[in-house]
Amino acid sequence: VDFPLCDICNTGYTSPLDRRYHAQTTACEKCGPTYRLVDAHNRPVVDANPIASAAELLSQGSIIAVQGIGGTHLVTKVTDVTPIRNLRTRKQRAYRPFAVMARNLDAVRAFSRPTPMEEELITSWRRPIVLVKKRSWIAKRNQPSEGASVMPDDALELISPGLDTVGVMLPYSPLHHLLFHSLEGPALVMTSANPTGLPMYIHPDTIMSKLKGVADYFLVHNRRIHQRADDSVIKAISSDNAVFIRRARGYVPDSIRLEGPHDPSTVIAVGPEEKTTGAVLKSGRIYVTQHIGDTDRLENIEFLSDALNHMTHLLAVDQVNAVACDFHPEFLTTEFAETLALTKDIPLFRVQHHHAHLASLMVDHQLPSNTRITCITADGFGYGDDGSAWGGEVLVGGFEEYARIGGLEHTAYAGGDLSAKHAVRPFVGLLRKELSLREMLDVVEGSLIAPGVGTTEESLSLLIEATKRKVNVVQSSSAGRYLDAVAIALGICSENTYDGECPMKLESVAHKTKIRLEPKFNTNSEGTFLDIAESLKQLLELKKDGAKPVELAYAAQWYLGESLAKIACDASHNEGLDYVGFSGGVALNRIITNAIINHVTNEHLTPLIHRHIPPGDGGISSGQAVVAAAKLAR
Repeated sequence: VDFPLCDICNTGYTSPLDRRYHAQTTACEKCGPTYRLVDAHNRPVVDANPIASAAELLSQGSIIAVQGIGGTHLVTKVTDVTPIRNLRTRKQRAYRPFAVMARNLDAVRAFSRPTPMEEELITSWRRPIVLVKKRSWIAKRNQPSEGASVMPDDALELISPGLDTVGVMLPYSPLHHLLFHSLEGPALVMTSANPTGLPMYIHPDTIMSKLKGVADYFLVHNRRIHQRADDSVIKAISSDNAVFIRRARGYVPDSIRLEGPHDPSTVIAVGPEEKTTGAVLKSGRIYVTQHIGDTDRLENIEFLSDALNHMTHLLAVDQVNAVACDFHPEFLTTEFAETLALTKDIPLFRVQHHHAHLASLMVDHQLPSNTRITCITADGFGYGDDGSAWGGEVLVGGFEEYARIGGLEHTAYAGGDLSAKHAVRPFVGLLRKELSLREMLDVVEGSLIAPGVGTTEESLSLLIEATKRKVNVVQSSSAGRYLDAVAIALGICSENTYDGECPMKLESVAHKTKIRLEPKFNTNSEGTFLDIAESLKQLLELKKDGAKPVELAYAAQWYLGESLAKIACDASHNEGLDYVGFSGGVALNRIITNAIINHVTNEHLTPLIHRHIPPGDGGISSGQAVVAAAKLAR
């Protein structure tokens, strides 16, 4: 028993005449759960009210690690840039956005401009983080913004640098309400305390040892956290549609029912490598775990295993019939699935990454298992069935099978995984045959080609030569890499210091325009493919002629969505299919998504956009599970 009753509480609990008779939550300050506040040297801050003391320290600019119900946050004030800057320095997070917890909805409205749908999400009992437009960015665009912001513009910009949105949530635990009761400020920076790529810290000793040097103080409790749960994150991509960036607290373990007859088999799916979730398919329902994160480290594989074990325990699963994983042979999740299948002596199904995206979208819309759709799957990377790096595909298929009938043309990018970090690499890969070395240098001069290495004539020449000689080159059709190249070409961003930074900043600065890029399609025996290098040439010519980069940013994103939608709609008409879907991490982009919806609707077809399952890799596990079940039944 974690909290044995003291004599007084036990008397009330065991007396039939007491109002606390057999009230299982009975506790007092002597025998119940408690919070304590300690400094960086584990010395207690002696006070009768540790929460009020923590609030006072926050108002003075301290950074406090606060243990909550599903993990730990690093918390500081929002009205001063100094503690925010200190938090960035100590956490070694230069640009990745922080989240904000606001006192109430009025406070949210005072530094941002949420739409009615966003306000409904923010105030829902699930309390997700919702991305809302910053007032300061609205003012930049000469749009009306009533009232003054309660948060300095420089502080708000430091919270989410280079982005037009900030992630906000409202208090969701008693602790949060008590903190704000003792505070005068409108909001607090509240960001996950775990280092990038590691699970959240949930034990007080671990919190204090691992965050020493990051937090000034620690507000921790003595309850056990049985399951980690990150804050869920949601983004509106149209006036009536919001999608999950991360699905966790408040939404898990909600299930999605599969439509129509279903196989009684139980399937476990382990997801891909990045932004992983697991999934359990049982009795015609899909149960997706909380967000796990990137599983390229053993700690997160253990977290995934624990989350799946917890889910199967909740669902009273006594027999698993199959395991599903990604097609990539080197993912740790693939190795985990292989071990699981071997241990349980059950079949293992390897599901191609983008096929799983397509299937997850069908699950999201509860389409019958025999349905076939056309689906645009656009992201940074997925291991293709030809061994190349896919990321901008148009697929036709359903749960059982799929065919790739078009997408973006493959391009050779030097540097392997580095091509996903430094935007100059995809830029050179796309334009090395179109521009001279001097012309490329004029565009990207001053950008980074590698950590600490700027773009010089020598470094760029080496990159071009490596691409020509196919030294450490990846063949990729990635939409993410195209957006990186556009971002550096327009002088908006040159390095992804966190996943998706260049595309996110490209979307943030974009101003709606009538400028349009002309698509060039090439058709061969495998399908119809978009020549994205040609569009980049057009973009640079328009920039040279005086077009504004912010308008060209919009034009490039609209072009990508509309061009992929044209390939998909043509395929749907040819195949006699009604649905055209959009999945993958790029489906978090408002401009691209709306370009696709617009084109599909004009073609009198039905667009499918994610609603309940993340379009990114957090939704992959649900697709893997239904594909495996369909193949098992066959």
